[in-house]
Amino acid sequence: MSLRPDKTSQKVLVSTTSRLVGEYEKGDFLLTHAWPGFYDKSAFVRWTEGPASRSAYVFAFRTEPAEGDRNDLPNYSPIGNAVASYLSVLYGKRFDNHGLTEESGFFHIPDLSQFESLCNPTLPHNSYAPRADYPIPLNLVEFARIEPILLRDSLAPNFVQTFQGAAKFYLQALQNSEREPEVAYLHLITAGEILSNFNEFDKGTLLDEQIKTDLQIIREQLPNGTAMASRITAKILLIKKRFVQTITSLVDPAFFDRSESKEQFGRFKSASFEETVGAAYDLRSKYVHTGIPFGIWVSFNMGGRNPEIHLGQPVVSDKSFQKILMDAPTLIGLERIIRYCLLRFAEANGGYINAVSNSAKSS
Repeated sequence: MSLRPDKTSQKVLVSTTSRLVGEYEKGDFLLTHAWPGFYDKSAFVRWTEGPASRSAYVFAFRTEPAEGDRNDLPNYSPIGNAVASYLSVLYGKRFDNHGLTEESGFFHIPDLSQFESLCNPTLPHNSYAPRADYPIPLNLVEFARIEPILLRDSLAPNFVQTFQGAAKFYLQALQNSEREPEVAYLHLITAGEILSNFNEFDKGTLLDEQIKTDLQIIREQLPNGTAMASRITAKILLIKKRFVQTITSLVDPAFFDRSESKEQFGRFKSASFEETVGAAYDLRSKYVHTGIPFGIWVSFNMGGRNPEIHLGQPVVSDKSFQKILMDAPTLIGLERIIRYCLLRFAEANGGYINAVSNSAKSS
């Protein structure tokens, strides 16, 4: 038997700052543990919840044999990022892609630099506890819940593309949350924007009465007013209102029964939720147009109390900016919103299975 890697077997190394047990195996897919040296006396540090926690897993998949030289071989490297993003959305935990270890008959060197980094274990996406929403057991067998996205066959291509794009930015938000909170916040807004472009919206539900009146005046009183009003309407519908309506339509009443916040007063309120979501988009717009920093405010008390809304009044000179900060969710809160919306979106489009079958658990 040859010791060379199988040309039809591809293997990707991923890791998480949390810890999962079990394994997933179905057809041409396997998700299982990658173990450190069995005689490494420091390995237990990685398996203990704490700043150095990190567990590694291999995602292996079988492909059709590839012919030709290495310049003609398919590139399977993007699979690692896709799988890491799927895992992050499903479990609500940070995952990192370290690259391929085997591809089309060649060995590869993975990037293990993330193993040198530390994390805050009290953050919901790093901890060893299931999340408040969609509290999926931290067992790899649960990967079967998003099996339809992995297999893709029966799903609409535009749904898969939308989910993949939004999940990618969600993953990048988790990866940046501790060191670049502003970047993480913007990535979460981008994920929500991608979701907001999936469905067509009724223009009448997105425009308030004053805007409708103004547009009617433009149509009736300005030369070429109809075309001008249509352009204005299209611009309006691409921005904040689509984002707010998408998020609020995906969040159901049960969302407000749970929280990542340690205290009741730090939790989302259904009565003010639409305003909260709108302020999140306003915060993004304020930053993009002025560059005014906000990371310190959205990450305050992140890890520990984990409030989802701001507690107290931010001390800033710009009063309009102060109001936005007070109304907008924290980074912890926005992350919870976006993950919930991603899973609700997947569930509504056949990409998420509520329960793992007994056959999947025993496989």
